[in-house]
Formats: sequence, C-alpha cells, structure tokens
Amino acid sequence: MNLSVLLSRLFFRRHRATVCGHRTRLIEKVNIYGEEMKLLVSKNHEYCQQCLADMSIKCAWCGQYIRVGDPITLYSPSKDFKVPEHAVVYKKDPLQLVGCLRFNCAISGVDRCGFWQPPGVVDRVLSPLEMVLGQFPSEDVVFCNDLADPLLAIHIKEE
Repeated sequence: MNLSVLLSRLFFRRHRATVCGHRTRLIEKVNIYGEEMKLLVSKNHEYCQQCLADMSIKCAWCGQYIRVGDPITLYSPSKDFKVPEHAVVYKKDPLQLVGCLRFNCAISGVDRCGFWQPPGVVDRVLSPLEMVLGQFPSEDVVFCNDLADPLLAIHIKEE
C-alpha cells in the first residue's frame, strides 16, 4: 500500500463525534472569528471541529479568540472598565472575566488559572501563584513546566 492511500484512508475518512453526533474528518478547516485554521481531532473525538470552533469565545481584554483547550486568566476589571458585549463572565461577585494568556494581554504566566473546555466552560485550576502562596495541597517544590497543558495542572472542584 503506498503512502498516499494510507494517508487518505487515515485523514479523509469521516468519523462520527460521540457527543455532537456530526460526521467529520480528522483534520478540517474552520473559521474562528474571521481567522481560518485547521483543527485536528482524535479518532474517538467528542465534538466535531465546527462545534469546537463554535465554542470559541473572545478575550474580554484584547478581543482575540480563545479556543477550546486554551489556557485562560480570570481578571477582575476596574470600576471604570466598560465590559464588552463579547466578554464571558466567570463570577459576578466579585466580577471576573475570562481572558487569554497572550503576551500583550496577561500580566504573566502565573495568572493562568484555568482552561476553556467543552461545552464552553471554565475548567478552574490552581494558578502557579496560588501554588507558591501555599494553596498547593502538599509541601513539595512547585514546578510549572507547561502552562498550556491541562494534564499538568491541579484542578479545583468548584461547588
């Protein structure tokens, strides 16, 4: 079997997403707030690429997109800040808005305190700053190798 046949069987075959039920290829082009990109899903995916693209939101501070799986910040705005219509509110009291972790938006990587996850919710994790300040569940040294990897984060169960 030649390579092109193998690749076409792997990438051009349609698979059904387990949650949304749409049939999709493993790689599809999507449009997220005017920017076209290719999204890759695993073979046993829950959502198709278009549903994942539709779950994307805009950062409350810079207005750029936040995709599913992206790390997020939860900043509280100043009293004179006008909350944009596209802003996603995490908490109302005190007001916390979902923002991105881009260099021109977040103060630093220690402000990463969650991930934007399906079906469009915040998966709250301990920020590196919270770990250093002693809210870490053990007395070990704190290592934060990859702020963008949800598997390396310490998840917080909120009630």
